[in-house]
Amino acid sequence: MKKWIPEEYRPLARMIIAVVFVAVVLIGVMVYMDRITGFLSQLTGILTPFLIGGALAFIQMPIARRMEEFLSRSVFRKSKTGRAARVISAVIALLAVVLFLLIFMNILLPQVIDSANTLVKQVTAFVDANDDQINSLLKRAGVISADVDPLNSVWQNILSSATNYVGLLPTVLKTSYNLVYSVVFKTLIGLIISFYLLIDSKRISRKCKKVIYALMERENADRFLRWCRKANRLFAGFTTGKIVDSIVIGILCYIIMLILGLEYATLISVIVGITNVLPFFGPFIGAIPSILILAIVNPASALKFAILILVLQQLDGNVIGPKILGDYVGISPMLTMGAILVGSGLWGFTGLLISVPLCALAYAIIQSYVDGRLTAKGLSTHTHFYDGLPEELEEPHQRKPGYFARVREAIRKRKK
Repeated sequence: MKKWIPEEYRPLARMIIAVVFVAVVLIGVMVYMDRITGFLSQLTGILTPFLIGGALAFIQMPIARRMEEFLSRSVFRKSKTGRAARVISAVIALLAVVLFLLIFMNILLPQVIDSANTLVKQVTAFVDANDDQINSLLKRAGVISADVDPLNSVWQNILSSATNYVGLLPTVLKTSYNLVYSVVFKTLIGLIISFYLLIDSKRISRKCKKVIYALMERENADRFLRWCRKANRLFAGFTTGKIVDSIVIGILCYIIMLILGLEYATLISVIVGITNVLPFFGPFIGAIPSILILAIVNPASALKFAILILVLQQLDGNVIGPKILGDYVGISPMLTMGAILVGSGLWGFTGLLISVPLCALAYAIIQSYVDGRLTAKGLSTHTHFYDGLPEELEEPHQRKPGYFARVREAIRKRKK
């Protein structure tokens, strides 16, 4: 059979076809961006239970793995497949998550709601007691005119808006019910999916490895899987450690606030614990509204809490956090802040959560590549070795003559 492209031109032809294909795909994406975005949004909505299940399975995996190892050593030593130990460990991990949610809803949530209701009442009383001062302050600041009562006008606008939109109340209630029902339903489906993912985790891992080794060369597949294992260790360690660290910080904050006699200990401790999950900016996000809440009730308590949160975050950053997280994230604070800003700007709240471990993984890959190149050149991989360079390399006894210098030296020797 006649070949249309000669053998020597086939690599060039493949490259041209690949470039044309990528260009066509990019042009298609730019032209049909709205349709693609809508399709991806719809697909994300459909796959939300699977995404929730994957996230829950990822969180439960350390518990299930340690429990499976314990059961395999102590109870199911004669089992060849380890299926029973895996199922029981998955059930225990699922019950641990459900138990945590029930404890939060039955113990913490009512106290948080009561604290919030008390706060609203105290804020309302504060506004009523300082009506004249607030009016005078707003008028001096030029926010409102001198003949307008700002608080009365605000309440009148609120009542007017409520009267105008009271007809939308059934629609709002229906939408809220559908939203809550959808979230609860998808979360329950996600819990079931996470259970089956934990049971079949090893079988899924084997099938994925089978596909990878079928598509890639043995050496490349080994390298790819090693980096996948490192990424899994990095993300799992960072996520689990950050959750445990946040729980410890929330409990410490609650205990110290009770000792100091500060108001709204439960509400503020929950805020501090939840926001502490967010890297770098989390403590500031949790501390600012908490200080404002206490400042309305008691300025002295706000000052005490500000000092408390400062000491607590220093303790977390220098002692508790490193002990729990270990060496999972070994990047500088400046790089961490840059990763958070870029991740939150690209992917919103999700990017805020995953940006630091992603940046740490990328840093590890680049560092491995650089160390490999330096080792191949016979240079040291230790950073301190390069202090003061390139001045040391430019010393006369170390510097090698360049090409033109060697030519000039050869001409000079011939003249002699």
